[in-house]
Amino acid sequence: KRVKLYKYRLKDNYLRFYLKYIEPKRAQIEKNRVVKPPAWSTIMGIQFENLVLNNFHKIYELLGIDPAEVIYDNPYFQRKTKTHSGCQIDYLIQTRFNTLYVCEIKFSKDPIPFSVIKEVQQKIDSLLKLKSFSIRPVLIHVNGVTDAVLESDFFAKIIDFGQLLK
Repeated sequence: KRVKLYKYRLKDNYLRFYLKYIEPKRAQIEKNRVVKPPAWSTIMGIQFENLVLNNFHKIYELLGIDPAEVIYDNPYFQRKTKTHSGCQIDYLIQTRFNTLYVCEIKFSKDPIPFSVIKEVQQKIDSLLKLKSFSIRPVLIHVNGVTDAVLESDFFAKIIDFGQLLK
């Protein structure tokens, strides 16, 4: 018997915000009690990731991917087992030409630091790979990246969210 792990994702940003942050505190809010909101950057990070995922066609365009070549594109979650590590990929695109685009989506008020490279490399190392696949790391961000990230030449593509709006 094989068990599969499924995760569902709401596309609507307001509904996601309501269900995650307002509904659990609704009784307190209705009684006019002070409710401490969670960290704003956490809320914005989740909303930003959803916004990026809803603009997948533009990401294809910026990466030079023909939509007809895409086999899989979604966030990816791999469970940890005795033989391999677990990992969570913000957005994984698989093409019929055995290319995996491992996209890291980062929301930050500051430029993205060099440490993002180690974080993405760990995810790639944990990812179960077929021998015939090419892996291309991609960084999608807002508010810039440090010069060290740009100079590292680690990412196949660095996409500023502003490019998705053009």
